[in-house]
Amino acid sequence: MAHLDLLFRDYEIQMEAQKHRDYEADARELRQIELSRVTVADRLAAQLGQLLTIHGSTGDIWRGRLETLGLGWLQLETDAGGLILPLAHLLYWEGGNHQAVGEAHEVSRKLTLGSALRALSAAQRDIHIYHAGGTGLTSAGKVWAVGADYCEIVGLQAHKEDARGTRGTPRCVLFTSIAAIRVAG
Repeated sequence: MAHLDLLFRDYEIQMEAQKHRDYEADARELRQIELSRVTVADRLAAQLGQLLTIHGSTGDIWRGRLETLGLGWLQLETDAGGLILPLAHLLYWEGGNHQAVGEAHEVSRKLTLGSALRALSAAQRDIHIYHAGGTGLTSAGKVWAVGADYCEIVGLQAHKEDARGTRGTPRCVLFTSIAAIRVAG
């Protein structure tokens, strides 16, 4: 009889161990399902206030504190001032809290790149635009007007090697061509 009790006890231990393994596997699978629903904006929302190193599509690397997250863009506060980066031109970021997932404030998540540019226009802030494509082309000046998918910059200087833009002539810049916007002092 003792032999049979030991056999049943061994079987109970094996069943309990299998139940624990199944529970762990279910938990891992559930975590993967939950993670599959998380967007990059949700991950970035959890990084608000954190120091990040961001690698852009132009080859530039920016380091700073994540200040704001809008609809398709973020604002990074760097040692050189504010920087607005469209999410479409980010390759990856490092730093921050990679365990966290958060929700940005609903209002800020609805603000588009156009909203940020309108605010810069109203404040008459000087900006410096880094254009996408890795060509080294940049534009600097004030935002004169903002449309649905473009902005106009005046008082600008365009730089690529020795090329210069004409002052006072508005330049229409497509949002899709903006890799980064540096906000002057």
